[in-house]
Amino acid sequence: MKNFIKIFPHILIWAIVLIVPTYLMSREGILDNKPFYNYFIRIVIFAILFYFNYFYLIEKFLFTRKIVLYILINIILIAGLVALQAVISEMMMSILPNIQEMRERRFKMDGPHPKGPPFMRFLIDYMSIIFVIGLSVAIKMTIRWYRDSINFEKVKSVQLEADLRNLRSQLNPHFLFNTLNNIYSLIAIDQDRAQNAVHRLSNLLRYVMYDNDQKFVPMDKELEFTKNYIDLMKLRLSSSVKINITIDDAGSKDLIASLMFITLIENAFKHGINNGENSFIDITILVDPGKGVLCTVENSLVEKEENMEARNSGIGLANLSKRLELLYLDKYEFTVEKRTNSFFTLLRIDFNKNEATV
Repeated sequence: MKNFIKIFPHILIWAIVLIVPTYLMSREGILDNKPFYNYFIRIVIFAILFYFNYFYLIEKFLFTRKIVLYILINIILIAGLVALQAVISEMMMSILPNIQEMRERRFKMDGPHPKGPPFMRFLIDYMSIIFVIGLSVAIKMTIRWYRDSINFEKVKSVQLEADLRNLRSQLNPHFLFNTLNNIYSLIAIDQDRAQNAVHRLSNLLRYVMYDNDQKFVPMDKELEFTKNYIDLMKLRLSSSVKINITIDDAGSKDLIASLMFITLIENAFKHGINNGENSFIDITILVDPGKGVLCTVENSLVEKEENMEARNSGIGLANLSKRLELLYLDKYEFTVEKRTNSFFTLLRIDFNKNEATV
């Protein structure tokens, strides 16, 4: 069936090219005259030129950048076919004498038919041939462009999946390393709380490894994971650290790329607090169902090194930025800003513009 669909347009076009002029010639009473046979021969030559270019010459020479050789072969081919047309035409005149007789009767009745200048006839003939070759090139290149664009999209999709898997494989061990450090510090303070923390960590890892196996996850599950992560990170904080948390999914049924907020929150806990000093973390995640989500994280600056901003903008934020570019293209806003006394990040994802890249 697929082969028929490919072949049918060619059959239809050549049928129209043959049938319509044949019908018009029959109405003019010249169906048995030389113009009809010349037209038929010319169409056969056009078909030979078209398909020889389409199936062989274009792929063999033009697409391999052997342009000069491609042109030379076509010139030789055209000259040979035009000469063959003249030979076949004369042979038909001798084999089918009724053509010559009809031509002589028409000459006696109507007089000689006016003919255009030889140069114009020559120009029209060769322009027609060039048009046929150009048409075969145009069709072949269009089909190749369409095929290549489909293959490019497939390759792009595969590369996207590979990049995302690579980014997530980098993110998950990084997250695990920091969380285990928190639990390790808690063991010496309160073993019961540490045991509870291990249990909660196992739930978090189950989400990271299994529950969010899909590229996009329900918003409520992602925010539940985020809340559990924050609660786990808060276990080792002293009273000198102020934590303000506002998370509201507003009953959203939207999907979001997994582990999208954790990098921002993780950096805040890692770089923005000091149990021996007054410090703070403000986390806000607000969802507008069907439209988008806004996440802002602001933390105090407790490190005074000049490279503080670079450390906050390390592999975690770089990976997050790349994930956003791969998944949401121009449907997001991501801002990282070092202020006078704080470090601020903003992430806005717009669901309303269009679906994210799948």
